[in-house]
Amino acid sequence: MNSEACSPIRSGVSPERRIQPPIRLDQWRPSEMLRRRQFQNGSYGGLLLVGLMLTTIARATCYYFTQEHVDLLSVQWNAATSTLSLMASDDDHGGTLYASNQCVVLCPESMKFTLPADTPLGNEGDPVWILPQNPYAGVPYVGVSAEQMPAGVFNDPLTIWLTGLEGPGQFLVWQAGGLGGFDVVMDTRDGISASDYLTIPVGGHAHYNWGFTTSGLYRVYFQAEGRRIGHTTNTVSLETPFTFHVLPLRSFEMWTATNWPCECATNIIAPGADPDGDNAANAFEYAAGTDPNEFSTNAWSVFSFVNTNGQTYGALTFDRSKSATDATCEVVGASSLTAPNWMTLTNLHRLVDKDTHEVLTIRDRVSTDEATNRFYQLRVRLNPMGAMRSQPNN
Repeated sequence: MNSEACSPIRSGVSPERRIQPPIRLDQWRPSEMLRRRQFQNGSYGGLLLVGLMLTTIARATCYYFTQEHVDLLSVQWNAATSTLSLMASDDDHGGTLYASNQCVVLCPESMKFTLPADTPLGNEGDPVWILPQNPYAGVPYVGVSAEQMPAGVFNDPLTIWLTGLEGPGQFLVWQAGGLGGFDVVMDTRDGISASDYLTIPVGGHAHYNWGFTTSGLYRVYFQAEGRRIGHTTNTVSLETPFTFHVLPLRSFEMWTATNWPCECATNIIAPGADPDGDNAANAFEYAAGTDPNEFSTNAWSVFSFVNTNGQTYGALTFDRSKSATDATCEVVGASSLTAPNWMTLTNLHRLVDKDTHEVLTIRDRVSTDEATNRFYQLRVRLNPMGAMRSQPNN
């Protein structure tokens, strides 16, 4: 992980046109992460050939904001490169700056509230997790700042856009008025559009309520924009994702946060990604209880023949982690790779308890006497956790 913020989209286009299409966990097609095994004419042939290469992915240090005063959206100006950026400023520790892939904001479970009637934040009785706009003991005090922006360079105000959301629920930002009013400036419940933004004057500082409709791991994407004095076009920062852990995390979210605490690159953290290059996608590593940052073959299924009641069957053996409570493993079989419908195999031949995981052997329904060509797949599915990317209203 480098010291720069994860920024998959380049600057220079208006924020509302830079948002990627939605990505959902259920769109990581299991068929693209399959372990295939075949026997043909009584002999076994492995369809997957892998050149073994030892690979270990280094884990970077990640700073957790648990109770600090942090200006999470601190607008920065680099005069040498004429670029804007967003960084987190730890105001409790001398304004130390963190790139977005160097820090995480924690929202404790104690900040879960039930909405009263007559608010624009949801229906009466709905839960909401809130990082409040006022100081609250034991909770991050999250602000927005342009205090480090030099005077005389930009016109007022600067704009910070909400450009994307990855997570299990919705995200809201608002300020509470003195007479009980609500000024909602960002709200993903109706998508993300040009209305999802806040402004901050050069040299200014403000605090908001940051709300989440359910617990889980969120990555929220922002961009800063401003116009330099004497210029006719705006300067726009890179799209910058900041990570929130809204407790409690789900099992797969906790696994992801443990292995890549601050990472936001989908080619590393997505369920279908394979960062260690061992041909076992993260979903398989999670389900098997193996290390996704270290090359190994431990997450692979193993083909064998087993005998039951005088008949010989093809079978797959695989590890299933007991802690992967939101993952489903299934073995399917077919007589052809192009078969439209693969048969789910449910005959448990053997189960061995290994304390932290189980070793299961699932056999075919069709014996080798009945078919000479059979293919097997191990599929891993994660329980849906909601949209991974919000779509703008254009």
